[in-house]
Amino acid sequence: MTEINFTSRFVAITDKEFSQLAKKIGKQQSVNYPWTLKESVLAQDTYTKGVCDCTACLISDGEKSLLMHLCPTTSSNNHSQYAILEFLRSKINLNNENLQAVLIGSKKDKKSQNVYTNLQELLKRLNIPASELKIGKGSVNLAYRSDTDELYITNRQIEDSLKKGLNNRECLESGFEKISITDYDEI
Repeated sequence: MTEINFTSRFVAITDKEFSQLAKKIGKQQSVNYPWTLKESVLAQDTYTKGVCDCTACLISDGEKSLLMHLCPTTSSNNHSQYAILEFLRSKINLNNENLQAVLIGSKKDKKSQNVYTNLQELLKRLNIPASELKIGKGSVNLAYRSDTDELYITNRQIEDSLKKGLNNRECLESGFEKISITDYDEI
């Protein structure tokens, strides 16, 4: 997939800014507990809260996005590449040249890494470029707006870094153990 004609931007925000953004997006567009494939949301704008040992995966074509928030302990389907693939096929056109993704979250334990790695491998197999914000330092909240093609991210470390006046990249780096950005995305 080399035909992507838009660039997603990752933006560090405060908890207060996130709350305001989530309110504008609306509860109907949020991914909530128990964080299985069933609760995923396909919409122009989406958000989720409380990504800890879970893995969030946002797949966008620049016009709409599919947000999954998969908990490693609530459903065996969250660990199944086959179940995830079938779910994706039912929701989006996997042949769309504009698809790109972001993987966010997980912890270092085996169950958490299994969900993350399965999603990572599946995206690679589908040739969907994916940026990664791996192993959040604390609970992560994120929101996506398609009109600006921006992914807004916050956690306690990001908020503390914003208060210190650090730049966007430094704030995001403070909130995760590993950040890997594709050529189609920017911080």
